[in-house]
Amino acid sequence: MRGMIKWQPFSTMLTKKDITLIEKNRQKTRKPILAEDKINEIDEIIKEAIKNNKRVKIKHFKLDSLYTITGTIEKINKIEKYILINSTRIYFKNIININEV
Repeated sequence: MRGMIKWQPFSTMLTKKDITLIEKNRQKTRKPILAEDKINEIDEIIKEAIKNNKRVKIKHFKLDSLYTITGTIEKINKIEKYILINSTRIYFKNIININEV
């Protein structure tokens, strides 16, 4: 049994690709579920911001992460259910929080 390797300690080590994948999965977040009153509050703030041309700060969910964008709402598309802010589409179902700036 001369050619047989009994122990291979380096075959169990993680590669850089494995570590990157683990770190990427660790940073993922789940989309929070909003209560009905929070949805109504977001709706009221959006209506008032459009009416008075106010700047807003929106926290939204996209691709397993939370993002924040600040600006003036340019357009509301009720058919496709999104708002346009700084030329970025944010779908209503992905909005987590909104504040007036």
